Amino acid sequence: MTQHIAPSPSPPVLFRQLRSDIQPGALLSSLPAGLITGVIGTIRAISYASLIFSGPLATFLPTGLGMALFSTAVTAAVAALTSALPGIIATPLAAPTAILAIMAGGIAQELSGDAPDAELLATVLVAIALTSLLTGLLLLGLGIFKQGERIRVVPYPVIGGFMAGTGWLLVKGFLQVTTDRPLTIETLTVLFQPEVAQCWLPGLGFALVLLTMTRRFKQSWILPVTLLGCTGLFYLGLWVTQTPLGVARDSGLLLGPFPKTSSGLWQPLTPNIVTGVHWGAIAHQGGSMLTVAFISLLSLMLSNSSIEVVVGRDLNLSPEMRAIGLSNMVSGLGGGMVGNQALPSTLLVHNMGAPHRLTGIFSTLPAIAVLVLGSAFLAYLPKAILGCLLLYLGLSLLLRWIYDAYFQLPLLDYLSVWVTVVVIDAVGFLQGIAAGFVLIVVGFMYQYSQVDVAKQVTSGTSIHSNLDRDPQQQRLLSAVGGQVYVLELQGFLFFGTANYLLSKVRDRIQKTSKPQPASDGSAPDAGDNPPPLRYVLVDFRQVRGIDSSAVLTFSKILRLAQKQPFTLVLTNLNDIFEAKLQQGEGFDRELDCCKVFPDIDRGLEWCEEQLLTTAVSTSDLASERQKPSVQELLTQLFLSSQQAERFMSYLEPQSLPPCHYIFRRGEASPDLYFIESGQVSVLLETGDGYPKRLQTCFSGNMLGEMRFFGKVPLSTSVVTDKPSQLYRLTQSAFGRMEDSDPDLAQALQTHIVGILCNSLIRREEQLRIIQ
Repeated sequence: MTQHIAPSPSPPVLFRQLRSDIQPGALLSSLPAGLITGVIGTIRAISYASLIFSGPLATFLPTGLGMALFSTAVTAAVAALTSALPGIIATPLAAPTAILAIMAGGIAQELSGDAPDAELLATVLVAIALTSLLTGLLLLGLGIFKQGERIRVVPYPVIGGFMAGTGWLLVKGFLQVTTDRPLTIETLTVLFQPEVAQCWLPGLGFALVLLTMTRRFKQSWILPVTLLGCTGLFYLGLWVTQTPLGVARDSGLLLGPFPKTSSGLWQPLTPNIVTGVHWGAIAHQGGSMLTVAFISLLSLMLSNSSIEVVVGRDLNLSPEMRAIGLSNMVSGLGGGMVGNQALPSTLLVHNMGAPHRLTGIFSTLPAIAVLVLGSAFLAYLPKAILGCLLLYLGLSLLLRWIYDAYFQLPLLDYLSVWVTVVVIDAVGFLQGIAAGFVLIVVGFMYQYSQVDVAKQVTSGTSIHSNLDRDPQQQRLLSAVGGQVYVLELQGFLFFGTANYLLSKVRDRIQKTSKPQPASDGSAPDAGDNPPPLRYVLVDFRQVRGIDSSAVLTFSKILRLAQKQPFTLVLTNLNDIFEAKLQQGEGFDRELDCCKVFPDIDRGLEWCEEQLLTTAVSTSDLASERQKPSVQELLTQLFLSSQQAERFMSYLEPQSLPPCHYIFRRGEASPDLYFIESGQVSVLLETGDGYPKRLQTCFSGNMLGEMRFFGKVPLSTSVVTDKPSQLYRLTQSAFGRMEDSDPDLAQALQTHIVGILCNSLIRREEQLRIIQ
């Protein structure tokens, strides 16, 4: 998919696009594509009107049909002119229509017997129009404030549950349209009575034929042609059985009868109509109105993402919200119902090579034509045909999200779909979607709690600081390093994972106090148990957040540290985490058992120093750290005593103060340094402004070997930590050495090669600590 984000068209751009669309080539593709999608939209509008105006509202079907057709034409025209993507088709959709049908039925039930027919119709029409205005206002506001990308992510199982719940409501709507009876436990036996079964069985058969044909053949003309063929079969059946139209209508096979009316199908909201509205009944349907608005937003997000995949363009959701929001505002002001992007029709337009704005304009022609012709033809529409389209849409959704999803979704996500459907049917759409969200969140927390929050769990025997220690110190740390327990954390620490840390620390303590059996089941050996725990080092570098439960866990670990005792060492602790831990008593700088260091390297160094101080006496450490002269060091490293004496003539002594930069990042300094005394650190400059230590060097170390051979610029800096005595070998001195003492030059080069090989071995561990 390309990364182009389509904006809303400005008036000049819109004018140029429309002028381009009237060229013969564009017209030849736009007209048939628009008419085909318009016919499909008109057929669906008739079905949706039949769904809303069924049961006690069936006598108002002509008005409902006018409302649905007006909405189809208006939303298609406005969306075609304002969408960021030319070729968008917008019509009323099944999911919001199913809720509108429930809302209209609720109003009819509340006002039954208490209000004249005119007032009942006015209340239903105003409720539908207000729902369109509310939906339009929501979408338009979100689009204007550019909130499209912020709310775009919706859990996939929740979408699946919403779509499957819509499918089930459409299946129930099919029975309501064809039999004028709701689907309940009480009416199940009635549905199989012969006089009732003859009303819905043909629709079931037609829906199965329609479903089979559309799933097997993907051509755009399959749906209208199949519907036309089913209509022919219906009337063929009436002719074969010699059933008059009047008898068929009386038996409930055809729409009607309808009252005579001189007005057209579409009835705009006038002051006379509004005066008869029962506002209390509308207020009682506030939940349904909000549900329609939310479902319209959800449908727009889903369809917009699908359209992006097919057309290969990124569509910013905010402009599409403005376009669909404006469409619904215009529809609501005219007394129309909610509309949205029609995904199948939009994809059909692009498959037919007609992604033009005129295509959407042409799609309004069939709906306008039916509005002009009036309601005379309605009495000849078979209920089975209108119902089969509803059943086809419902079964398509159920097959996709109940059957196909079983093989595609994890078990927990699939159960979320089922829970959403059941709650939608038993309680309502908003409650069902909320239940789906809750189940997904609970499932996510459970799954996330199973993720090991510790990226690395190790000890001081296998992980070391970057302080360059002598062989004796290394042997001591290998022997006692197990007293340091290192936990490198990752992710978000919340109540689902926080207790994991406390369990880890407690398990480590128990392993010390309780002998562990050998892996072969034999008696434990003393060497199988770790040494007593003295330091718990917790690294926060890859932690993204902590909640109050995690803070409580650290408070328990801190109390455990005071009781055992051991020292809690925290590294890479940022200011936000530190403030949270201090507030929850999970951290206190004043306590001796709690230490904080800027990174894991410095924390490990402190722990190692404590272990070394305990392992040997202070005098032993002092004597151990009394280093020989640089000439003696050269003899120990790679030269004979006679060579070392000659080598010294090429070196320049330098006494450097603390914090003196020997090498700076990116600077060329091709000199070689030998440390006689003091301490020098190699630092990696990072983006956070705090350098990471790669190595700390003491007496006998060499500095600048890569720069010495022309490897510049390097990303590291070298700085003295304390007063240091160094000896420098310049490039000119090395050139004289190569001429006068080639054996010294060769010995130095061989020694440098060995150092570089050893540094490669260290580098992997260093990078792991940094990363």
